Amino acid sequence: MKIRPEKYVDRASIRALLEDAFPSPLEANLVEKLRETEAYLPELALVAELESGEVAGFLLLTKASIAQENQNQEILVLAPLAVLTSKKHQGIGSKLVEAGITSARKARFPGISVLGHASFYSRFGFQKAKIYGIEAPFPVDEEHWMVLGFPGQNLEGVAGKLIYPQPFLEME
Repeated sequence: MKIRPEKYVDRASIRALLEDAFPSPLEANLVEKLRETEAYLPELALVAELESGEVAGFLLLTKASIAQENQNQEILVLAPLAVLTSKKHQGIGSKLVEAGITSARKARFPGISVLGHASFYSRFGFQKAKIYGIEAPFPVDEEHWMVLGFPGQNLEGVAGKLIYPQPFLEME
């Protein structure tokens, strides 16, 4: 299996994967809308490709910001992360998260926010967002609202409300 940035030819497979992994097409529609925004960075849209060529997993990191008095602080949002139902529990999601973290560091972003399972994301160093003083823009379970800050990348001492890219706010 290899982790690589998505290609245009992967888009139909990614949509099918998202529709398989989630109970509705919301996430698939979200990804399509995010690709049309400045928040989308092609190098941070990652697929897990099996040796057969099948796309078995997908992770998207998009640009967001933390509202500050003088200047907003950039951060990434991890959503969605998906693995084909038939390929779950094989480490594909973990490999995607690890590759996403590596790519985010190389791109010199200060951190990543995620709304997800604490037991899964804490394995990669994610902590409760309240430790950083980063608030969700909508009501969330504090246990699942998490941030991974990269040392030396200026996320320490940054507090405020996360501003998601517009397509997240339009999910229905």
